[in-house]
Amino acid sequence: MKPPLLILRCLPVVLLVFANPTWANSLAKSDQVVIVMDYGSVDLTRLHQLEDELDVIAKQTNSGELDGDEVTLDGRQASIYMKSVNTDRLIKAVRPVLQKHDFSRDARISLGR
Repeated sequence: MKPPLLILRCLPVVLLVFANPTWANSLAKSDQVVIVMDYGSVDLTRLHQLEDELDVIAKQTNSGELDGDEVTLDGRQASIYMKSVNTDRLIKAVRPVLQKHDFSRDARISLGR
């Protein structure tokens, strides 16, 4: 006897909701690092390049990952969001990258939730 089709379709969703994958634990315990800078352009190419660099260094140092960005409509200010279970290590890793770019040298780094 075959199980009803509805049960077969719902099983993966039930497993995702009630299972406890290891990657979920680290994300659930992570804190947010917010990097705010005076960007000054509506062209987001340089910002996205910076984000790529930050994500690479965060992953190489096993200190976090990129979580997104926000830019004001006029491009005057940009914020980059990262997640980390060790925010001190992440901040230490990303500071040299921020110093390499003229628009992010004076970036303000804070912790969010």
